[in-house]
Amino acid sequence: MHYQFEAIHPFHDGNGRTGRILNLLFLLQNELLDIPVLYLSRYVIENKARYYTLLQGVTERQEWEPWILYFLDAIEVTAKSTLKKVNAILSLMDATAEKIKAERPRIYSRDLVDVMFEQSYARIMLLERAGVAKRQTASRYLKELASIGLLRAVHRGREVYYVNEGLVDVLAA
Repeated sequence: MHYQFEAIHPFHDGNGRTGRILNLLFLLQNELLDIPVLYLSRYVIENKARYYTLLQGVTERQEWEPWILYFLDAIEVTAKSTLKKVNAILSLMDATAEKIKAERPRIYSRDLVDVMFEQSYARIMLLERAGVAKRQTASRYLKELASIGLLRAVHRGREVYYVNEGLVDVLAA
């Protein structure tokens, strides 16, 4: 399917990204993935020359097996990398929860920790929406989390974003 999409080149830009999204949708449709968490683009970018060589091999010589093996390898490598990253995030979440319990037990809740990991930053509004705390209390919670080094306050205009740098580091690795 990916090859066929690439071969017809319906767009001037974005063929590769769209083709990789089709791969994920195929895996989801066939219940080989529960959620679209595989980022195949990194593998393809890191192995771009081989990708184009194999793509050309299918076009010119109908060499399907190396092409299919390339994508199976991409899925395996990406799945292992993704699993490692997910486990690192879960470990960081547990360590964060333990630090809050130890240093700020009055503000600890699992919901608070969850909000800290839904995105790479938190805001007062996000704590309010999650039902963790009202505005004034949410503001105090975020400031306390920053004071113990779990978040870093970043001011943008009138807004204050509390960046979870540990999560950013894991995601960027």
